[in-house]
Amino acid sequence: MTALETRFDTILPTLVTKADLKQVEIRLANLEMRFDTILPTLATKEDLKDSTAQILNLEHKLTATIHREINSCIWKMTSWMTFVLCAGFSGVFYIARYVAP
Repeated sequence: MTALETRFDTILPTLVTKADLKQVEIRLANLEMRFDTILPTLATKEDLKDSTAQILNLEHKLTATIHREINSCIWKMTSWMTFVLCAGFSGVFYIARYVAP
């Protein structure tokens, strides 16, 4: 056996056969079919821009609502605390002035 024949004997079993190529073509066709069904359902750049604009608009609305509600609660708490402190001081003044000897 010559060196060339030896090399052929080692290389030939590793080469691709027609059956292997047929299997690869079938798998490739399946993948192409999957891509053709999936790609139209994916978002485009315009869809993402619209979604981003909607999210930013919603964020601004929610931020304004949160600030308004927090401000309202702060005024309610301030009014309540003012009333309680005034009532407490009035009670202490009344007791100190008229009840205690």
